[in-house]
Amino acid sequence: MEQQNGKWSETLNTLLELARNANDSFDYERALSYLATMEELCTAKALPSLSPEIQNVLYREKGRALAKLGRYEEAVDEYKRLLQCNQDKSALPLRAEVFLETGQLVAKQGEFDSALGHLHRALAAYRRLNDPQGICKSLRNLGVIYIELGEFEDAELAYNEAIEISRADGRHILYADLNNNLGAIKNMKGDWQGALDCYNIAREVYERENEVRKIAYTINNIGITLLEQEKYDQALKSFVSAFGVSESIKDAPLSLILSINLTDLYIKRNDLEEAKRYCHNAENYLEAEKLTNSQLAEILKLAGRIALLEKDYDTAHLRFERSLGICRELGLQYLEAEVLYEKGNLYLQTERQMEALQILENSLLIFSHIEASGKAEKTENLIKSIEELYLRIFESMASKVDQKDHYTKGHSDRVAKISLVLARELHLPDGDIKAIVAGSLLHDIGKIDVPDEVLKKSGRLTAEEYELIKNHPNAGVQRLAGFKFPWEIATLIRYHHERYDGKGYPSGLSGEAIPLGARIICVADVFDALTSERPYREAFTPARALEVMRYEMGAAFDPLVLETLVVTLEKSQIDYVINRDPRPDELYHIWAECRVRPHENHENSAPIPSSVTA
Repeated sequence: MEQQNGKWSETLNTLLELARNANDSFDYERALSYLATMEELCTAKALPSLSPEIQNVLYREKGRALAKLGRYEEAVDEYKRLLQCNQDKSALPLRAEVFLETGQLVAKQGEFDSALGHLHRALAAYRRLNDPQGICKSLRNLGVIYIELGEFEDAELAYNEAIEISRADGRHILYADLNNNLGAIKNMKGDWQGALDCYNIAREVYERENEVRKIAYTINNIGITLLEQEKYDQALKSFVSAFGVSESIKDAPLSLILSINLTDLYIKRNDLEEAKRYCHNAENYLEAEKLTNSQLAEILKLAGRIALLEKDYDTAHLRFERSLGICRELGLQYLEAEVLYEKGNLYLQTERQMEALQILENSLLIFSHIEASGKAEKTENLIKSIEELYLRIFESMASKVDQKDHYTKGHSDRVAKISLVLARELHLPDGDIKAIVAGSLLHDIGKIDVPDEVLKKSGRLTAEEYELIKNHPNAGVQRLAGFKFPWEIATLIRYHHERYDGKGYPSGLSGEAIPLGARIICVADVFDALTSERPYREAFTPARALEVMRYEMGAAFDPLVLETLVVTLEKSQIDYVINRDPRPDELYHIWAECRVRPHENHENSAPIPSSVTA
């Protein structure tokens, strides 16, 4: 009996060796076949319990093969069995390795909290073991997850520590791996040359060490950088080369990555048939494996882009929404910003400009927050192109007011500039500032409907004439009724002549019932009128204008906004605006300032009112 068990043990060891060799040769299906045969023999022949050594090799090789085939959940189950067999303290090196591999696999399933937990346990174990290679591997994989979450600073900190350790310890392959990861960060930040430098360092090491699989991954990364630079032919060569290797070594995860990248490339080359082919391959694989991860979110984004190009807007919207749901569920900030960008394009094409701008500004906010400068610049450029359509409308309308009364030429531009400075000093959100500037530029548009003999009258107005003047805010709103602006400006135009004490027009609103933007425009409007030359009087000095506004019309203005004007004058922030003739393109210069946040000294800023959300 003992001799028979010895023969079976020899058979099991042979099967394990065959499985190990098959894994090393990238023949993962064959490896699983050997391992399945081994387990069937144990059951059919009622063999004694496997030795700890054989168990460890069995579970490890099975987990390895399943992982390479993209069957992550099954692979994690094998690693759990491996951990259960190794609870002793002496097994700490093995446990650390299993924590590391499990963290990688659950991350691929989109379970980032679980992945971070496993990787931190691996890192702690490797630090206890004083194992430089293990520490570096743990830091590298933590960095990968931080990149997915858009936490680039944490990723770079992890890589910097790991790079120093791997360099000092002479770990060439690991050093190359880390450069590959660092290249990914530089890619996302738009530092294309920095990314290529990192990838080429990694590739040189891999080629020297004959690391076929890692070379293919690096060539794929190089292709991504070339794709971002719009070097489509070179990118295609890289992807096709890497895809050939992935197919030959049967690396399903790499083939998936390349299918996604080729989808993106063919979309950009406007070859939608090829794009759909690779998109379907990737989507079918992810659905079959029941994976809800960043790769599914990415391929849904690309599927939405294909539908958008085919003008199938409903499908595009559904794809983008599903992708956004995954991004938000998993905390994928970078990818969420990309999907928002695509959704903004969808709304732009379906003439939903207001929603398009709101979504694109959210996208820009995320890109800026995670310092993805390349993507932020692209998004900002699209936002600018949309806004400039409206600026041309503003310019056309403002010129009509100037033609109506040349003595007020430049008044709206100066009011917009002063309002911009006041809104900034009050720390208002960028979207509110743009609404206030837009409202300022058009606040007098209703004067087009006031008869010339009333508008240009130098003497005292009659009661009837004053009623015509008082109607210009409502007339301005009516003139804009046919336009759908991305900012709420109608109320600012309607109420910019309301008084804080309720004695203004057209509605007699008082206090904070008057929109804050209208209160700001009111202060800027009166200050510019007083400090500008008129045919019937000279311009007031800023000090004299403030004196009039404080004492002769004190109840007309929001006290906080008026005091904010004082602060801006003390800081000399609007000196160059006062009583100045504008440039022909003044409107565009003012709007450009809306997009740039200057460095602010908050110590000297006016306090923020409770009614304002900073």
